[in-house]
Amino acid sequence: MTGEGRKSEVTGLCVTEQTTWSGSWGRKNMKKIELIKRGIMIVMTSVLMAGMLTACAGKDKSDDKAASESADEDDDKPDEKSDGEQDDEDKNAESGEDPLGLEGEWVMVYSLYHSEYGNDAPYDSCTMATDEYSPDSVIRIAVKDGEYVADFKYSGYESDYRYYGMKLEKKDEPAYDDCDNRDWCLKASDPFGDEDFDKCFTKTDDDTLICVSEYHDDGGEDGEDFYSVNRDVYIRSTDPRLENKEDLRYFDTVEVSDVDELLNSLQDNRKIILKAGTYDLSLVNDYDMLNKKVSKEWGAYKISDLYNLCLEAKEGDEVYICVDDAYSPVMYFYGCGNITVRDITVGHNVEPGYCSGSVLQYEQTSGITIDKCRLFGSGTYGIQANGCGSIEVTDTDIYECTYGLVDFYSVYNARFKNCTLRDSSDLSMINLNSSSDIVFDDCELSNNKINPEYSSCYFVEMSEYSDITFNRCLFKDNQYKSFSNNKVKMNHCTISDNGDITNIETEADADASELRRKYKDACSTQEQIDLKFQAGNMDQATMNQTAYEEYALWDALLNDIWAYLKETLDEDKMEALTAEEKEWVKQKEASVAAAGAEMEGGTMQPTLEYGTGATITRERVEYLMEQYIK
Repeated sequence: MTGEGRKSEVTGLCVTEQTTWSGSWGRKNMKKIELIKRGIMIVMTSVLMAGMLTACAGKDKSDDKAASESADEDDDKPDEKSDGEQDDEDKNAESGEDPLGLEGEWVMVYSLYHSEYGNDAPYDSCTMATDEYSPDSVIRIAVKDGEYVADFKYSGYESDYRYYGMKLEKKDEPAYDDCDNRDWCLKASDPFGDEDFDKCFTKTDDDTLICVSEYHDDGGEDGEDFYSVNRDVYIRSTDPRLENKEDLRYFDTVEVSDVDELLNSLQDNRKIILKAGTYDLSLVNDYDMLNKKVSKEWGAYKISDLYNLCLEAKEGDEVYICVDDAYSPVMYFYGCGNITVRDITVGHNVEPGYCSGSVLQYEQTSGITIDKCRLFGSGTYGIQANGCGSIEVTDTDIYECTYGLVDFYSVYNARFKNCTLRDSSDLSMINLNSSSDIVFDDCELSNNKINPEYSSCYFVEMSEYSDITFNRCLFKDNQYKSFSNNKVKMNHCTISDNGDITNIETEADADASELRRKYKDACSTQEQIDLKFQAGNMDQATMNQTAYEEYALWDALLNDIWAYLKETLDEDKMEALTAEEKEWVKQKEASVAAAGAEMEGGTMQPTLEYGTGATITRERVEYLMEQYIK
């Protein structure tokens, strides 16, 4: 049975969807059909081979051109260009067939947005193709009949559109007000009569394609001017830089050697390499602070509205960023995106004691990376975040903090991997308020102590709507009254602490709880099946089907229980239970066969076999639940 043909959106070819079918055929009939199918395939293969040889013999240059154009129309699979093909593109540009050097496939790598409103400060942002919810776009440009045309695919958050054969008209003007290329741009035709369609394309000297949307509004007599420009930036699909798109996040790299240089160098899309030394933010001369991205609030330097920044120690150098004020965070990021701190020691340069400033503090920031760092007190917390998302902390040591280790408020999706969190006190070590999807993988948490005077504190304190999971973590010599005030998930962790751990839920606990739920549901379903048989109004075919469903119900649950036991029982117990299970299977099969023999060949045989199998299997399920799970 063949489904109705549907036309491919990309190639225009007719593609059919094939559905499978089966019938109640015996083995002999199935073998016969297989022989017939093989014969048909042999004949079809011979015909196709003959046709292909004939076609090849008559193939000419026009066929080659048609094949090339067909390949250009394939929108779903990027073309891999050889060096020879790239040389051909260059020759076309020199010969005038592609005068602007635009032909080929271009892949979007980031999007830049700039806006100005009245007398307010300009707003700028950059979204990388590797960011969460970032758009995905590919453009193919060709020259046909002396004109540039483009196939344009764009998929973004709540937007997905494609234009095929879109004409690009050359204009002797810049693509937008501040465009570097002042000589020309290509205006895209409006394929659907959309008044808001205003895309045009330009190319920079470094072989970068930019798709531009610009908007002006003078605000009328009483309003304020508004201007915005969005630039989607593309590079060729053959560009080797696509192998590591993260490197494209940074437009430049600078080296700094003192704290004034550091703060004044903070800019979007920049990697800053810090040379060896101590960068004491308490010694900054405010009169030398020229960076509008940095402001001072309550004694702390606040870094705001910064996107795609990497602070990284020069390879082999020891770098220390600190403050001499215990009441201020060492580094404070607000309203930023994609901030990386790598291989740097950060802390308060004061004696341990009471303080109110964390080591690294983030607010309204997403895309936080902390890699190979050392974060220490007397900061209240090693990491404090409010209204943040997508946090990744790897190979980092957090220690000697005087409140706790981590404090999250309204944070989602945070991952700690191969980190050490140690030697801190006095309050809850990990504090989560309305924070979800917090995961610690392969971390060590050791020698952290909660002051016994603070009886309401927990090692992990969670508000409602918070959750946390520890995978393969080591808890050693931590001191607390109770580990958590809510359920904490732990998978394959080792705990040797001094405190109550009753709120810890292991992976096995969670699986056992799920099995208990499934068993309860199976019992409810069994009651419904029993009522159907007691009613006595089913025909034989329905009885056979119902008996099969009853057996399948308990057999599936038995398989789930067996998978759980293989993961949780020790080797000796599992070996003994396996031998017992094999013997039980033999007895079950013998009982099923004996029950069916009473009506062998009759229409009731399936009901008797499935019914017997269901009863025996349910008894086995109940036995295993009682012995190992309840």
